[in-house]
Amino acid sequence: MLIPRGLLAADLARMPSEEVDVLVVGSGVAGLSAALAVPPGRSVLLATKDRLGHSATRYAQGGIAAVLDLVSDSVAEHVADTLAAGAGLCDPVAVRTLVSEGGQAIADLLGRGVRFDREPAPAGGDLPATELARTREGGHSRSRVVHAGGDATGAELERALTEAVRSEEAVRSAEHTFLVDLVTAGGRVVGALLWSGGRPRLVRAGAVVLASGGAGQLYADTTNPPLSTGDGIAAALRAGAVLADLEFVQFHPTALHVDGDPRPLISEAMRGEGAVLRDGDGSPVMAGVHPLGDLAPRDVVTRAVAARMAATGARHLWLDATAVPADHLERRFPTILARCRAAGIEPTRQPIPVSPAAHYLMGGVVTDLDGRTTLPGLFAVGEAACTGVHGANRLASNSLLEGVVFAARIGRALAEAPGALEIPADLPPSLAGVENGPAHLRPEEAGVVDNPARSGLEVGYAPPPGDPNAAGPGAARFPAAGPGATGPVAGTGAMPLGAGPGAEPGAGTGAEPGVGTGALGAEGLRGRVRRLMTGRVGVVRSGEGLAEAVAELERLNGVLGDLGLGRRSTASGAPGSGVFEVANLVELGRAVAELALRREESRGGHWRSDHPAPVEAWRVRQTLTRSAEGGLEAGLLAVPAAAGVCP
Repeated sequence: MLIPRGLLAADLARMPSEEVDVLVVGSGVAGLSAALAVPPGRSVLLATKDRLGHSATRYAQGGIAAVLDLVSDSVAEHVADTLAAGAGLCDPVAVRTLVSEGGQAIADLLGRGVRFDREPAPAGGDLPATELARTREGGHSRSRVVHAGGDATGAELERALTEAVRSEEAVRSAEHTFLVDLVTAGGRVVGALLWSGGRPRLVRAGAVVLASGGAGQLYADTTNPPLSTGDGIAAALRAGAVLADLEFVQFHPTALHVDGDPRPLISEAMRGEGAVLRDGDGSPVMAGVHPLGDLAPRDVVTRAVAARMAATGARHLWLDATAVPADHLERRFPTILARCRAAGIEPTRQPIPVSPAAHYLMGGVVTDLDGRTTLPGLFAVGEAACTGVHGANRLASNSLLEGVVFAARIGRALAEAPGALEIPADLPPSLAGVENGPAHLRPEEAGVVDNPARSGLEVGYAPPPGDPNAAGPGAARFPAAGPGATGPVAGTGAMPLGAGPGAEPGAGTGAEPGVGTGALGAEGLRGRVRRLMTGRVGVVRSGEGLAEAVAELERLNGVLGDLGLGRRSTASGAPGSGVFEVANLVELGRAVAELALRREESRGGHWRSDHPAPVEAWRVRQTLTRSAEGGLEAGLLAVPAAAGVCP
């Protein structure tokens, strides 16, 4: 599969441009926090494809996890919970960084005006409520999740941070502005080609921060809004950045089972307050499955739900909250109750129909602890980034925390290296790819192999990009793939995608008969991709189904030109953001399916019916890059040991 360098043919040297110190793409909690963290005296342009205040963040219900009470909780316990949920693939240094800085993140949010819920004042006293209310969610051993508006934490964060951004004179916003591609010059990212008002817009910047969210719209059933199409991740891939962990997609076990796009989320905080998952006979689904029962990590609960649905032939299961006092449900979950009632369901008296839906992408653009990617001048934060904190499965309520913590670290990194924000004045911008610098872990250095379980590979430690010292001591890398490692192209160590294990000749494509792809248009093609991903790359995967998905996505990629991709912006019928979104979904869908096909085991958010158990040799992370010729190359990245890093 060939990935184009750009989605739109444009002569950037002749195009009018504007300059800004920092361009931030995305206006969720990560993007807003990044814009606010830029050092004083620097100009910021915040580009968002919708309006400020409209992002995936506002759909977040449960809360934000942080250690605020060192008597009843500890950093070590939060770290341990995160590592356990991540199923062996978390970067322990990144995890400890996230957790250690969580308390300051909450303090910063309070300073920005976020109105977290507080415990009721003591009865009969005159003192106001001062202590932040905390609840427990799946995978957490302690009640450490703070929340706002009962179950409207994301919306409250979005409100407060949007107001803060609007009050900052140094931050300008560009609404309804779509990221098409990253622009490079002199071996670094120097800006972006945007799409606004039906025409291209060239912005040159000293630094570009991708905070554009995930790609939940890859799936027909998702809790993510229509704008979650992975635009920043796909643009980074086309520019030559290293991506990682894309095969790990978190499916939330309890989305409201009603028609809708997105599907309303039923927060696991409801299980934290006493709700129980039951099947059609009323039997508890999680009984005997995991020591934490209904509060097991999300991947465990989702697999149990899917297995029970398959065993009983049910289209959904039930979340029973009828034993929780009605007044507590009203106070704690007003948003969820309102959505259920709109669907004709009364949660205080009857169970809620639920089923899994795509919720979060653990993978993304690889970064170091300060948000630097493998491309100079490009940073990433939030769901678009892959810091290593989530591993194979994200711990509940760590995502909002990650956005705030690592956005602040990007701000500090920019302040410590002000020269990095200088825009090269004598270099013409282009859409040519960037040759990754020394910090990039190249596939040949990583020892790319076809299947770690068959290679006899000994895994060493490979430092993340940007700061080789940030992730601790020891810089041993994978040895070169030795004899018996099947598949790599001789002399390169690179594995062209499509040649991975399980992609047998003649495998079915999964194509839908009867309608030519060219006649579908952008929306029809988008729907086809989403159905394909749901059916073949969903909660339960198999080698056969993944091979079919890879083949069909390869075919769909070949017809994207029929929708106008590659045309000059001045030509009649030039594509718009809808076409760009479809192209991004096809590219990312292909990447997710290919890495899932390669990983012949089950771990975290990746469940293979033909390889149902974890394999120790697969306790490595998979990376992906675009080659200079437009092909995709996979690599491996070792996971550093937690010993000596985490208590």
